[in-house]
Amino acid sequence: MAKRRVVAQAEWRWVLVVGLVALAIVSVPYLAGGSSETPARKFGGCILLAEDCYSYLAKMRQGAEGAWLFHLAYTPEPHRGALIYPFYLLLGKVAALLPGSDLTARLVWVYHVARVVFGLGLLLTVYRFLAVCTEQVAARRLAWLMVTFGGGLGWLLLVFGQSNWLGSPPLDFYLPEGFAFLVLFGFPHLALAQSLLLWGILFLMRAWRINTKPEASNTQHTTRITNYELRITNYSSRITTLKWAILSGLLWAGLGLIVPFYVAVAWAVTGAAWALLGLRTRQILFHEGLLAGVAALLSAPVVAYNAWVFASDPVYATWAAQNRILSPHPLHYLAAYGIPLVLAAFAVRRAWQGEGLGWLALAWVGVVPVLAYLPFNLQRRLVAGVQVPLDLLAAWGAAQLWRSRRRWLASALLATTLPTSLVLVAGSSAWMFTQPPPVFHDAAEIAALDWLAGHVQADDVILTAYDTGNYLPVRVRARVFLGHGLETVDADQKAESVRRFFDVATDDTWRQQLLAHYSVDYVFWGPAERALGDLDPRQAPYLRQAYDAGEYTVFEVEL
Repeated sequence: MAKRRVVAQAEWRWVLVVGLVALAIVSVPYLAGGSSETPARKFGGCILLAEDCYSYLAKMRQGAEGAWLFHLAYTPEPHRGALIYPFYLLLGKVAALLPGSDLTARLVWVYHVARVVFGLGLLLTVYRFLAVCTEQVAARRLAWLMVTFGGGLGWLLLVFGQSNWLGSPPLDFYLPEGFAFLVLFGFPHLALAQSLLLWGILFLMRAWRINTKPEASNTQHTTRITNYELRITNYSSRITTLKWAILSGLLWAGLGLIVPFYVAVAWAVTGAAWALLGLRTRQILFHEGLLAGVAALLSAPVVAYNAWVFASDPVYATWAAQNRILSPHPLHYLAAYGIPLVLAAFAVRRAWQGEGLGWLALAWVGVVPVLAYLPFNLQRRLVAGVQVPLDLLAAWGAAQLWRSRRRWLASALLATTLPTSLVLVAGSSAWMFTQPPPVFHDAAEIAALDWLAGHVQADDVILTAYDTGNYLPVRVRARVFLGHGLETVDADQKAESVRRFFDVATDDTWRQQLLAHYSVDYVFWGPAERALGDLDPRQAPYLRQAYDAGEYTVFEVEL
């Protein structure tokens, strides 16, 4: 087995400096958003996949206001609390400890500090992982740069007007599991989760590599001593390997508290690595298999708990059923990863025959096509972390091309992976100056929501248009009738109900039945709601005007 690699201090300094530069680059759009605020339009703090980002801030608000168990804020149906999203509940509790009267502003600040801190942690983890896999400093630096800044050919699809090619946008513009740059751009929980995934694999590989035995001497006296020492060494070795396997399992258990299905990725990679290592050594690796089993057993309870929650409660079950994040056409994966795959093809033999952990990279990359099309609702997200081993193989392939005097080809291929990140940063920054919804919100809307925050209870239900409902739980500890495509139970049906509610032609009896059935406490009436229909809620006898300022009115339901 390969010996442990040591990363020089100069390397860590280089990673730290370049990593901070990368985090500064992805923060430019947020600075642009903050600087584009006006008294009438306020920046909400979310840019990339803003709908999901607001849901994370809403989860943080729950934690800030005392919750230890998660409840869906985006659906009116009653349901029990669950140990889901503790990462954001805890971040919310951190925000609650900070000074300041505006809790929402504190939530946003804590979210972005976490994005930077855990993003940097991910970059350091990736470099440590690469350093274990290869002693070549140039190769691991190149692979790390590819992970940090690299994308796919999505930018090329945009150039040719194919933003919805084969029914899907390019993966490198919206799949953070597949590209670290997107994680750094917007998702602190994914940064921590992918770090735990990688460290768990490293610890398990360390357990496997420690399993060595000393050779015996030929003399009888020495044999007696060696046999004794051998027993002690074997015992100590087994305790040590077990320790690393236990640490791996505990890390994956923590991983399961953040993103439960990432644990399945860890198991799949481990199984593929065990099988490939056995094929490589032509042995059945019983001891390594047992160690992998220990890690899997320690991480299994968290996965089992989540499976029980989403199967036993009808609200969570419906959420799970409509949470369909399926893989696009396979050509999209080729567009996303084709360039690294081409480069990696030049390094397959070296990875298989070398003494390092190239075989682990082959195992991980090899199992991902199976994971990406498993009959599982979240199949697209099971590519988590594969960019790291793939870019390692690609860096080796680029080095081989460089040595063979095909430097122009290596440089050209590597250059094609950069434009997507540039487009994301430059495009998002320019977009901020247009103050677009849902990234920006009217100051009058925020004032109405803040009034609601001071007058509602946590279990109150508020009926709004979709966009209003998506942002409302960020500022108000209450539940909305509609606000998230995945976390609102029967979201499509509820969207139609909201449209019908604000349609002036709808019968008042139907409206009252809807409000009573879902125990709606307040109706929010702003520009988004007015756009759905010509209803004037001020004429409804079962709605009492409780707040009115400009285009924003809040009604309390009285049935």
